[in-house]
Amino acid sequence: MTMPRKGTRRIIVDGVAYRWRHRSRRSITEARSRPLTFAVEREDAPGRLLSVTLGDLPPLSHYCCTYCSPDEAMPEPITPSRVAASIRTALADGWDPRGPAGVHRLDMRPLIAAGV
Repeated sequence: MTMPRKGTRRIIVDGVAYRWRHRSRRSITEARSRPLTFAVEREDAPGRLLSVTLGDLPPLSHYCCTYCSPDEAMPEPITPSRVAASIRTALADGWDPRGPAGVHRLDMRPLIAAGV
């Protein structure tokens, strides 16, 4: 399984190029009920995906929108530094981006809760 190239972003982590993407259009129900996820694969060896799940943060005033109440949790934003940290964590966890095709799942919620 490989990611389509369209809609991906390139990131270089420790001298290695990767491509990552996330689903940018989530419904209101999805945003309220599911944590944000994104996928990563090595650019020169597609097929071995990394699926990363992020946690939720308390809402900040500049993230709020008209349909959110002030006490609702908003999704953790996906930033290049968060993607790079996730790749490093997955590699330490045993993800082999050049290995056989498949998906390696990484749940970052415990690490985010611990402040990592």
